[in-house]
Amino acid sequence: MRTRTLTTAIHHVIRADGGEGTQRRSFLRVTARANAPAEVMIYGVIGEALFAGTVSARDLADQIAAIQGDTIHVRINSEGGIVSDGLSIYTALRNHPARKIGYVDGQAASIAGAVLMACDEVVVYPTSLFMLHAPSTIAAGNAADFREFADRLDTHARAMAEAYAAKTGKPDEIAALLSSGQDHWYTGREAVEFGFADRVEDFSAVTAEVADGARVVALNSYLAATRSAPAPITACLGRHITAALSPTVFASLSEASQQAAIGHIEDPSMRDQYLRIVAEAGANNAAPAATTPTAIQTPPAAAPVTAAVPTPVDPNAAATAAITALRNRNTEIRAMAAPHMANAQVAEYINGVIDAADPAVTADVAGRQVLALLGQSGAPLAGNITAVPGGDQRDRTRAAMLNAIEARAMRAAPQGDNPFRGHTLADLARECVTATGTNTRGMDRMQIVGLAFTHSTSDFPSLLGDAANRAVLRGYEEAEEQIDQFTRAVSVPDFKPTNLVGLGAFSDLLEVPEGAEFKYGTFSDQSQSMRIVTFGRLFSITRQAIINDDLGLFDDVPRKMGQAARRTIAKKVFELLNSNPVLADGEHLFSAAHGNLLTGAAISTASVDAMRVAMARQKDNDSNTIRVPMKSLLTPISLGGLARTVRASQYEVGAAGQRNNTTPNIVQNTFEVIDDGRLDDADPAAWYGIANPTYVDGIVIGYLNGNQTPYLEQQQGFTVDGVAWKVRLDAAPAIADYRGLYKNPGA
Repeated sequence: MRTRTLTTAIHHVIRADGGEGTQRRSFLRVTARANAPAEVMIYGVIGEALFAGTVSARDLADQIAAIQGDTIHVRINSEGGIVSDGLSIYTALRNHPARKIGYVDGQAASIAGAVLMACDEVVVYPTSLFMLHAPSTIAAGNAADFREFADRLDTHARAMAEAYAAKTGKPDEIAALLSSGQDHWYTGREAVEFGFADRVEDFSAVTAEVADGARVVALNSYLAATRSAPAPITACLGRHITAALSPTVFASLSEASQQAAIGHIEDPSMRDQYLRIVAEAGANNAAPAATTPTAIQTPPAAAPVTAAVPTPVDPNAAATAAITALRNRNTEIRAMAAPHMANAQVAEYINGVIDAADPAVTADVAGRQVLALLGQSGAPLAGNITAVPGGDQRDRTRAAMLNAIEARAMRAAPQGDNPFRGHTLADLARECVTATGTNTRGMDRMQIVGLAFTHSTSDFPSLLGDAANRAVLRGYEEAEEQIDQFTRAVSVPDFKPTNLVGLGAFSDLLEVPEGAEFKYGTFSDQSQSMRIVTFGRLFSITRQAIINDDLGLFDDVPRKMGQAARRTIAKKVFELLNSNPVLADGEHLFSAAHGNLLTGAAISTASVDAMRVAMARQKDNDSNTIRVPMKSLLTPISLGGLARTVRASQYEVGAAGQRNNTTPNIVQNTFEVIDDGRLDDADPAAWYGIANPTYVDGIVIGYLNGNQTPYLEQQQGFTVDGVAWKVRLDAAPAIADYRGLYKNPGA
């Protein structure tokens, strides 16, 4: 199967660089200032695009993770892009502990709208646009290829639906929107009404000066980005750009942006008004009075008026002042940087400052940053002594050594300027010993390697630990386990027993008459107790392995231990499921009392629908129907094929797998299939229904302090002639709520 790219739409592309062969410009910016909210700006296509200004998911995720503040402002103006890239940005934002406030500066369309759903609060403007639709792609191949593509598109749509449903609390409506095949557009106020956004920020007089100043910067950048776009696209964009464009803001735009904006205006009277503004500006800037066109000559002054006339209050004075201050700042920055603009780093930084229009970046701040950039490539001031901005030289050396190890193990691309490229492990040990100031002349390799392990200031043990830790994590991520599809990770603070509260464990809310007291509700235990346990193993690297240059110890051994850690957790999940444990209420997990043990039947259209109905009719502790949604079937490997047939068939599938070519399949494409051989070993006939974990948890996996990856501890000593590591994972699965799991014993 050839690799193809899934996007949320077949996008028109807009060049944002100025011509063929020039470097594309990123529309990503992350700003973090002390004692102020950090700002994440996402302007452009998300993911890789051929000609458009793009936002790199990897760069953005790395920069988001580095933010230390308590608040992040996420500003979005994007038409969408690559689904996987957008979901990775969504996850990076969702996992950050800071409070996220999203702003739709222009539009949040397609996967950009899903990114917006990661914010704790979403703010829109009256002119904001929000759009969602099902993912689409460009495909080529045979019939089997197209069927596979359709399944992939459905999977991507379900992943997107999780983000929308988590924000709006409307999973059924979201599913209907994503399956309609239509683009669903919302204004700012409509987005709030549906639940995609939380409030509308009106352009009131109080906020006019801020909104207009920001709109000037946004319009200048956005109009510049669309000058080389196809005419139909610029016309469409222009209708949205000029919808809230006031004459005051228009007059403050650059000349090129004014011309671009006029080209978008469809209202003749509005166009004439703005043309007059351009003409008057040209008249005011003309030097010789004689060359000024007659049509815009200043009329003769009227006779003086003796009566006192009150000076009118300019409602746009604040916005004009803000714009003037911004222009003055830009002039100062350009004048300061002019002698250094031949430096590519300086030019890129200054252009970014001008485009960002952040008032906190004054000419003084920009000047200090320019000096720092010039210092990176400056010649030494005294002999070989130089100041190098950035990270510690020791850290950079160790990073280069790590790259050399991983490049030789074919796990990373070698850096072209890496001075340790091609070095053996023994060579790197010598470099580490030499860096401590030790003279290695006269030492053999065994002595040098031994000293690299034991010298108090040697970086060699830490270097080996970094390489081994990366291999462990790589193996953990590579392990082909499916438990993430039907479990949810939770953070547990310590090793003490922890009780989980499931859906429906709290009693109904009671009506409170005016002046009456609120009454306490009651909890009921819905799960077994969770207690974190520790899993681990040891492995070591000896001096002999270093001298033998055994790279497998840095790749195969720790990588396989990482895989084993992942496999161990998955094994515990299935052992818990197959054991049918007794819960806190004294009943087995699957029992008639819990209503989640069905009459035995083979997988068919009828039996799957019966499971769906049983889940949808589940009740809470007050006997209220709670409609648990079925997301997946969990089956043995031997039943996976039949389950997929029932899911994909257009017509009804019977208990023996036969099809009725006249009766529609009412469960077609309504569930996912997860199969695992551990179920074959326990009971090859039984199969399970799994609820959507965003609504109700079935099985959760607790991790100590939320650490979901193996932890590597290093020890040097007399027991190993080298260094030893302990791979440890503190975790345990538990039943969160029996309502999230249903069993059919099978035929």
